[in-house]
Amino acid sequence: MKLGASLTHRQTQKLVMTQDLRQSIELLSLSTLELSDKIQNELLENPLLDEMGTDEKTKMPELFSIDEVKRLEKLNHEKSTDVNWQDSYSLEGPRSYDTEASDRNQKYIESSTRGETLEEHLLSQLRMIKLTKLEFEIGEVLISMIDDKGFITDDLSLVSKEMGFPESKVRRVLQVINELDPIGIGARDMQETLLIQGKILFPDNTLLHQLIGEFLSDLEKVDYKKIAKNLKITEEEILTLARLIKKLEPYPATTYQGRKIDYVVADVVVKEVGNEFNIFINDEWLPKLTIQEEYRELLNHKLPPKEKEYFQSKFSSAQWLIRSIQQRRQTLQRVVSCIIDFQVDFFRGGIGFIKPLTLKEVAEKLNLHESTISRITTNKYIQTTWGIFELKWFFSSGVKSAEGGKESSKKIHEIIRNLVKDEDENNPLSDQDIVELMEKKGIEIARRTVAKYRKVLRILPSNERKRISSLKG
Repeated sequence: MKLGASLTHRQTQKLVMTQDLRQSIELLSLSTLELSDKIQNELLENPLLDEMGTDEKTKMPELFSIDEVKRLEKLNHEKSTDVNWQDSYSLEGPRSYDTEASDRNQKYIESSTRGETLEEHLLSQLRMIKLTKLEFEIGEVLISMIDDKGFITDDLSLVSKEMGFPESKVRRVLQVINELDPIGIGARDMQETLLIQGKILFPDNTLLHQLIGEFLSDLEKVDYKKIAKNLKITEEEILTLARLIKKLEPYPATTYQGRKIDYVVADVVVKEVGNEFNIFINDEWLPKLTIQEEYRELLNHKLPPKEKEYFQSKFSSAQWLIRSIQQRRQTLQRVVSCIIDFQVDFFRGGIGFIKPLTLKEVAEKLNLHESTISRITTNKYIQTTWGIFELKWFFSSGVKSAEGGKESSKKIHEIIRNLVKDEDENNPLSDQDIVELMEKKGIEIARRTVAKYRKVLRILPSNERKRISSLKG
């Protein structure tokens, strides 16, 4: 075998995430309030950006009918901005806008990952573990029961009975969940989650396990003498073990808290006028951006290399921001229009007419990637005749109906909520009772599915509801 150095050519494809692409990805998932903050920050940081003056006419609400949205999709949406992309896309000189480059950028944006909730994070890990279909369904129910601190405080024996599975099987699945990231998730309380973490992170430290399992309350009282006497170790050793415990997380869910929205402002308003739905994108109050003329003209003059590089960078960034905002608006219009097409019965009749809908269906109809649909519906709220809903609310799985079709899980949620609301408090409905009532409505649903939905709705089991009723009496 001959060894030696040589030069070879190799062609590969590689995704390069530039700052501009990251900005486009970020803008898609921002709510209108968050976008406003983003624009204000950019106005402060980029000297080339300026806010266009507004008058009363531009502040009037802008309504988009379905036909208008479809027509606007074919037009150049950049015309509403101050930047002419056909003339100024290239800093070196005029040239036509590169459509192929735009398509490539869109694919880059769509292929980027998005943030996920704790429940999604746990379910994605659970799917990678070799479980039976039944075990995975048990895992789904258990994960839906996890509270804000990361604990499952419900009695597992009652949960197992309601689900109709052996308690031993439910506990085995829970043990798998306990070992997911974050470690100790789904434990009963702080002591149990610390013990789980201790056994996984420090498997050979049996003294640590014993300290957490038997003397945690004494440790909280700083009763080192009692602990030392029982464990037959010195107080210095107890201090060392206590330092290890401090490295553990008593509330595992707090390490994976998603972004919380403090205020909800409808990003989209849908109004029915006659037989047509009008779409109003609620962003007329956002600053309208432009590029300052003096800086635009300055780029045509000879400048020192460093200054030219700085202004070119800021000019490119300003262009990209204006275009990204417009692209976000266009995508939001298209997605809302598509949701209305799929869920027109809901918009006319209310929650009882909601249909199953997936991201894939919308993505295929609009010829976009599922990740794009997911991002543009994140943190967005829509105001309808029936109230304000998160855009993601319109996406749900389906349950088979007696006619062979499917009913939305959101509709099933509403039925279960109403059945429990109208039940006899002294004789509450069991999960099996709900199954039988559903069958009368033409909906086929398993008892374990009812248990799962009941947990999602935070409805207590029938025996606990009866106990509460007796306490009221």
